[in-house]
Amino acid sequence: MSSVPLAGAPVQPTNAAPLPRLFAYTTSLGLERFLGRRKRGLSTLVLSLVWLTLAWRGSGRPHHVGLLQEPLLAALLGVDRLPTAQTLHRALAYWSAQDVRAAVEASYLAELPRRTGRIWVALDSHHVPYWGRGQRERLRKGWSGQHGRCLRGYRLYLAVDTDTGQVLTFVLLRGDARDHRLTAVLARRVRRLLGRRLAGVVADSGFTSHAAVRALLQARIPFILGFARSARIRTRLATLTGQQRRWLQHGRAIRLGWCPWDPRLQLIALTARTPSDDRGPWVYVTNIQGLNPGRLAALYRQRWRVEQVLDELVNGHDLDHLVSPRLHPNRIAVGFRLLARNLALGLQIHEAGARPDVLREPRAFRATHVEGLGLFVQQQRIIWLVPCQPTDRSTWHIPWTHRTVCLAA
Repeated sequence: MSSVPLAGAPVQPTNAAPLPRLFAYTTSLGLERFLGRRKRGLSTLVLSLVWLTLAWRGSGRPHHVGLLQEPLLAALLGVDRLPTAQTLHRALAYWSAQDVRAAVEASYLAELPRRTGRIWVALDSHHVPYWGRGQRERLRKGWSGQHGRCLRGYRLYLAVDTDTGQVLTFVLLRGDARDHRLTAVLARRVRRLLGRRLAGVVADSGFTSHAAVRALLQARIPFILGFARSARIRTRLATLTGQQRRWLQHGRAIRLGWCPWDPRLQLIALTARTPSDDRGPWVYVTNIQGLNPGRLAALYRQRWRVEQVLDELVNGHDLDHLVSPRLHPNRIAVGFRLLARNLALGLQIHEAGARPDVLREPRAFRATHVEGLGLFVQQQRIIWLVPCQPTDRSTWHIPWTHRTVCLAA
């Protein structure tokens, strides 16, 4: 291997100088066992990198591949020109939903040893709407809280780490799926991934049902779930003592006694955080014993993290775009967007050696780790890169495309 670039090699500008570092991290996690498939032409690993780059650039649409016309990206992928939108769309048939889900889970587990402490997981669902007019019989209607009405589309279920915002696992189902039927499925999967490091799960009242609570109790998984205010619960709230009402008025939590579903469960009530919000008090059910209501309320409030994750996915990774009216292509496309998020957060944890104080959201991450000016020279399979931002000398290997990037200070 030559130690210096050839004198006659053309120097080309780029606006993706930080991208080789991200590619090198992605290819170092061993995800090829999930994403590698035999096919003619472009390999599925190269196509995976294109889908991930689209997500890091804030798009989940194959026809936006024209916006990636970047000479450095083509050099990193080892191709003369980027694949077309039709090629990207057809490639979705080569991956299975189970393998893409396994890649998302593996990307989360890769940086777990760098962190300490037990982990709380928040469960939530998001309705991905379908705005097309054709083949509407393929899609079912479901409630979209974001739009406040029933829409045709698919329902995405996420299990999110409340500390880092990484996605542990996901499921994409028909639009008429019911949240409470997925509670035990997601919780068991999370327990299998985390083992004893799982501190518990939190979810809203949509994930609560007799069967879901019974399954969580049998699996011995700690949980705090929202609880519907039935007639019996409203009667309890109407008979609160004066002291209990004053505690609620000051934003504190109180015990409501044992849950009628099972003597191992207890109910807590919590008023809204803002005085202008008169929808409360909210009621929650838990199997955790020995903690005061205030501490249980603080643990449940970690659920805001999954709502923030959904907002970042919608605005930072184009989550609400469906690539097809069929379910399988959307499972793969959505999985790549979730994988891109996990890799972005995982790289920040990897560089810091622990959970950093600040984790950049998608747009901020794009500005620091995806886009950046520089110059590069390609010499066969070696790329010499000089970024405009000063940095240390280093060498990155990208085994999926058989490329080596030498970074010059």
